[in-house]
Amino acid sequence: MYTEVLMTFGERLKNLRNGSGHSLRGVSEKIGIPVSTISNYEQDFRRPDFETLGKFADFFDVSIDYLLGRTEDPHGEDELPKKVYRIRMNLGKSQEEFAEMVNLTPDEVKAIEEGRLEEEKRWRAWISLVVGGFYERGIAKPKGEFKTVPILGKVCAGNGFPAKEQILGFEIDPTGQADFILEVKGDSMSPLINNGERVYVKWQNFANDGDIVVAYINGDDGVIRRFRRFDYVVVLEPENRDIADETIINLNDNPSWGIIGIILGKFHSFRR
Repeated sequence: MYTEVLMTFGERLKNLRNGSGHSLRGVSEKIGIPVSTISNYEQDFRRPDFETLGKFADFFDVSIDYLLGRTEDPHGEDELPKKVYRIRMNLGKSQEEFAEMVNLTPDEVKAIEEGRLEEEKRWRAWISLVVGGFYERGIAKPKGEFKTVPILGKVCAGNGFPAKEQILGFEIDPTGQADFILEVKGDSMSPLINNGERVYVKWQNFANDGDIVVAYINGDDGVIRRFRRFDYVVVLEPENRDIADETIINLNDNPSWGIIGIILGKFHSFRR
């Protein structure tokens, strides 16, 4: 059973922005997402992750379902309970059976359907909704077949592959795009990304202007910075300039530097 899409995410996002009187740059400055990325979202060239959806929903004071064009009710507070219940009923599963399928506890499924799940756990509910929808359409994988990625303490210059001692563990990747999870050291990207937090990273040696990347310079270990490109000059910007300075790289000088990967979002455990 497929849900009718009333409007694409890009169309809905652009309508909300125009209706609120904000420019692309205005939204970018308010929620910390590059102008180029928001523009790509509005043109449906890219899709946001769960964390980014939450930022847009909070900023425009609408539900995630409304952002995704699945409802015409901007606040749609009862959309999540209805959808989880509908999917569970279509599958013919009890709350306990459905909880096992989508990696929640029975109490969490019950709380979702009764509309009383704590706000900080709603992101897990949305993941359960996606997974449940896969089961509903017969295309789901068992939990054991979700990709598991390493959690790294640092990445090395060059190819970014870690030393064995830098692998802190392994976790399920609900984004389906990450190659590893990196534990952040220091506050150079604070308050966007803070010391001790973990981020999903996709191995990739290129980036768009404004992307947050893991990069290396002169053989040092990878650092997290915002990527800027101006013709033959690359600038790697920290968020907190009281902690770190920006790095300016002139590509005509054949510098020893490179992008190891791009940051997809902050890590949240997918386990119980």
